[in-house]
Amino acid sequence: MKPYSLLSSLAILGPAALTVAQTLNIVAHQDDDLLFMSPDLLSDVRSGRAVRTVFLTAGDAGQGEDYWTSRQAGSLATYAQIAGVANEWNEGDAGIEGFDIPVYELAAKPQIELAFLHIPDGNLDGSGFASTGSVSLQKLWEGTIDQIGTVDASGTTYTRDQLLDVLSDIIENFSPDRINTLDFVNDLGDGDHSDHHTTGFFADHASQNADNDAAFYGYMGYLVQNQPANLNADQIADKKNIFYFYAGYDSGTCNSDAACAGRPELAWLERQYLV
Repeated sequence: MKPYSLLSSLAILGPAALTVAQTLNIVAHQDDDLLFMSPDLLSDVRSGRAVRTVFLTAGDAGQGEDYWTSRQAGSLATYAQIAGVANEWNEGDAGIEGFDIPVYELAAKPQIELAFLHIPDGNLDGSGFASTGSVSLQKLWEGTIDQIGTVDASGTTYTRDQLLDVLSDIIENFSPDRINTLDFVNDLGDGDHSDHHTTGFFADHASQNADNDAAFYGYMGYLVQNQPANLNADQIADKKNIFYFYAGYDSGTCNSDAACAGRPELAWLERQYLV
């Protein structure tokens, strides 16, 4: 795992005391924002908007702590890289009683925050992984499991209603004017990752329950590869540079055009579509 620096510990990161426009991203895995919400994400971070990205799963893929902690470190390092500042973060908590949700604030640009719920990766088809009890967000959403834990040592668990309430609290506390998530429109089993759709479903319902009037957008996931490429050469180069930087922390993906040859990442990196 590549280290990141935490300058201090913040007790609670609650309502954002900011007057700038605010974007809340709710995604499943640590590369979803880079692959499917960019270049919008890159523009937001660089524009001075307050940006908080919430990762519902640890992105562990059933592989254990070394893998998911490296991916998390990659997210932190990559946002610092996008912002053009040192990879130094203040660690705090979302401040929602009964739920351990670490939140990291970028020291040089405190309007940039990342939150990690550490729910187990649910696998492409929602079946989960044996190493984490074969649980998934899809199973929680559909009611085939009553609750889901986390891959960290906090002991935090979520029922379906609790996860919806937690996300509603995060929305209300941050008070965004824009909420971005994954594909909440199309159905499970269409070829996109189960965690992508289910994250979108949870985010959609939580936003409807929250006392907030933010604009709400869903981004197409894996199936974006079936659409025409719609980014220009400069956007593609920028998006690739950022994603390949992140990929240095994620052994499950590719970190160059050559390494990505024959893989779907190349198509994803040339596209961005709303649903």
